[in-house]
Amino acid sequence: MTTITTDASVFEIIPQQFAYPKDQADLLAKVRNALDAKLPITPRAGGTSLGGQAIGPGLLMDLSKHFTRVLDYRPEQREVDVEPGVIQDDLNALVRQDGLRFAPDTSTSNRAMIAGMIGNNSCGAYSVYYGTTREHVKALQMILADGKEVAVGPLTPEQLAAKCQQTDLEGQIYRGVMALLNNHGEAIVKAYPDPSIVRRNTGYALDVLYTQHQPFNPQGKPFSLVPLICGSEGTLGVITQATLNLVPLPKHRQLFCAHFDSIFTAMQVVPAYLPQQPAAIELIDKATLDGTLNNREQTANRFWVEGDPAAVLVVELFADSADELAQRLADDQVWMQQQGAYACPIIDPQDSAKVWNLRKAGLGLLMGKPTRKKAVAVIEDACVPVAALPDFYRDTQALMAELQLGCVYYGHASVGLIHVRPEIDLASPEGPALFAQVAQRSAALVKKYRGALSGEHGDGRIRAPYLRSQLGDEVYDCLVQLKRLFDPHNLFNPGVILSDTPITENLRATRRAQQTFATGYNWRKDLSLLDAVEKCNGAGACRKSPGQGTMCPSYQATREENYSTRGRSNLLRRALTEPDPRAALNNAELQDALALCLGCKACKTECPASVDMARLKSEVLYQTQPFSFSRWSIKHYAQLLNLGSKAPKLFNSLQNLSLSKRVMGVDPTRPLPQIAPQTLADWWQNSAGLLTNSSTQTRGRVWLLIDLYSNYQEPAIGQAAIKTLHALNLEVIPVFLDHSPRALLSQGLLDEAKHSLKAIQAQLTQVSYGDWIVGLEPSDTLVWRDEASALLPPQVDPVWHFQDVRLFEELILALAKDTPLPFQPIAKTLWLHVHCHQKSLAKALDAKAALSLIPQLDVRLIPSGCCGMSGEFGYKNRAISLTIAEQTLLPTLASAQADDLIVATGTSCRHQVADFANKQAWHSAQIFALACQGINPTGD
Repeated sequence: MTTITTDASVFEIIPQQFAYPKDQADLLAKVRNALDAKLPITPRAGGTSLGGQAIGPGLLMDLSKHFTRVLDYRPEQREVDVEPGVIQDDLNALVRQDGLRFAPDTSTSNRAMIAGMIGNNSCGAYSVYYGTTREHVKALQMILADGKEVAVGPLTPEQLAAKCQQTDLEGQIYRGVMALLNNHGEAIVKAYPDPSIVRRNTGYALDVLYTQHQPFNPQGKPFSLVPLICGSEGTLGVITQATLNLVPLPKHRQLFCAHFDSIFTAMQVVPAYLPQQPAAIELIDKATLDGTLNNREQTANRFWVEGDPAAVLVVELFADSADELAQRLADDQVWMQQQGAYACPIIDPQDSAKVWNLRKAGLGLLMGKPTRKKAVAVIEDACVPVAALPDFYRDTQALMAELQLGCVYYGHASVGLIHVRPEIDLASPEGPALFAQVAQRSAALVKKYRGALSGEHGDGRIRAPYLRSQLGDEVYDCLVQLKRLFDPHNLFNPGVILSDTPITENLRATRRAQQTFATGYNWRKDLSLLDAVEKCNGAGACRKSPGQGTMCPSYQATREENYSTRGRSNLLRRALTEPDPRAALNNAELQDALALCLGCKACKTECPASVDMARLKSEVLYQTQPFSFSRWSIKHYAQLLNLGSKAPKLFNSLQNLSLSKRVMGVDPTRPLPQIAPQTLADWWQNSAGLLTNSSTQTRGRVWLLIDLYSNYQEPAIGQAAIKTLHALNLEVIPVFLDHSPRALLSQGLLDEAKHSLKAIQAQLTQVSYGDWIVGLEPSDTLVWRDEASALLPPQVDPVWHFQDVRLFEELILALAKDTPLPFQPIAKTLWLHVHCHQKSLAKALDAKAALSLIPQLDVRLIPSGCCGMSGEFGYKNRAISLTIAEQTLLPTLASAQADDLIVATGTSCRHQVADFANKQAWHSAQIFALACQGINPTGD
């Protein structure tokens, strides 16, 4: 399988070389070697470009892994020096302590890197207030086409004259730029987009230099090439360092959300409202709002939506005082309603992030829809004067209607930019031609309104062919001359900004997989296996820094693209479109990428498109059936544990021998879970009579799913759960599992997992209406809410549904709704780490809420992602497992006092805490047992 490169665009290109430069010296050497070899160079970080700028045919250099340092921070001067790979949110987290921030706020702020933002002059929601990245970059260091690293920044007239006198490439560049502006400045300004447009990345920013900088504007800013580099998309050189200006955080800020029955009415309101100086006005259309209904995380962020709006304007105001802000909000709310808004809720400040999270998730939500007609990025970045926005929208609507295309509209209404996303199946026979037709005709509409083809996502490969017609021959030739000044041999990101290559070349979605094999899962909900993979749109929400979420813990630990959900999806997509897709699934690079997937399920929730990599990995393993002793042992784990329970001391001793661990691929330093002297099944058989309720009336009946771990390794948990339920006057019927469904799924043993789930169903045939089905181990319990429906036939007239299976904490909360529970006070601090599947498929806060029912118990939810264990993963990959644990979990536990309680809801999590924190972690059932008349949490 050939290595390819993709980004968030619709393109893919095969590079000759790929590199992660380790430091400045390594970066400089690699650039110089490529220049000497006449090898094209594409620098890559991460930003908001969607036009194919981050891929190329020669040397692809990814700066996201090692160039992540803040080099110097000067809060008094409101300045900071950073390397190219510093992430916007990480930078803002650092400077927030001094009341500062880097002004641009992109929807990709949790993974957008500074060099990427500079490359396409990123803007974000607050550009109407703060402007673009260009206004906040003071100076740069970059490598030019002669291999020299130079400083770029504001120059006095004397310094500019000295630069022009230099005889090297840098001098030629300054002389050439000055000549272009002197000879063609007026023509450039006339041909470029309307100067009222804040976001205009069309071509190179020669118009900005001519209108806003000395000597062309005597009252302007000092001359600097920085505005030209911002938005140049890596085509003029390689950025190695940036000096950024910072702005003060607003003293007071708040949102309101104006609901409209017509998107056209919403757009008409914007120009008249701008004099009120809003900090942001974002438009969300019905299609995007409807997409949030299918995403569990975003459904929770819809709390403010009233009725079924055709469009919403999300407006944020800044103010110097609380009184001023309150008055403005009240006045503007009334004004919006007078203009036609049928609802205009004011959002509590603590909930603002939820509204913005929903807005930022828009792209991924659209791409995750189960359809082959995707809302593609082709004309999504056009920007027109704000007053012309309603007419431009009406013309665009007419074009979409003529071409019979569905379309989505959302974006930055405050600055005349609405992201227009036509729904096209690029893999269909007519898809590419329709794609090109939309681009060409939309370009004509943009020119009609003197708009910008690119507002912030860049020209890239997608808009480059239409640039000449936008600007005219004279000005387009100026751009060609500028490119030649900086890059005489066309080696920096060729094919980007200046190109006549048709946009139908290098399309990623040009082949549709031919299904040649039966799948283990039923993928009909996603249309097919390939469609499930294709939900990944490449926007890179999985490329977060540690502490910003759970998704892709192995990427967070390694910063390797292949270990992100996007990287794995790209490899899978490629395999499934090979002539023999089933064979291609055995590709070593793909198998390696999947091997480090922990199956945390966070992508199912945190990825806006809900890409479920854990399930995809399981399907691949089912198809490839790799043999390993470890896989064999998991297949027969229940039998091994049952055998070991006959002689637990001998079994525990044998499994922890170095030879045994070597055979199983287990790190020799990690102790394996011990079989307890007595299984829970034996304890139950001996104790069931003692637990008979004395009352003839009970609160109900609980079918308690006893997983393998609670039966053989941690029976104290099962004992505590049963005693707690008995103390709460519930009848308990244990259901002993014959396998771990989750462990089987993690190894692709889908036939065995189906058999196991059917066996559990067989034990639940006597469930009655009103009974509870409850599990102790989140990973095995939540299989019912997740994979079960894709593995088993639909339930026919069931008494219980797969979604009815609850976690122990959820049962406690449900019981507490009816009547107060008789928990005794526990005057302690409890640190709570919630299992990944519980975070992704249930609600982490439910566990906290349930434990908080215990009087005097101070429950503190650890803001951790994955613990790093994930079943067998931590035993086989100790170093990465430890790195993941060290991100949040272990530092937090290090601050716990000796008599604090620790709860980790998953068995893997408890072993991770024991191994690396050297602390005892309990299951929540054990804490509830302690609160029930002093039952000992150890089960004794």
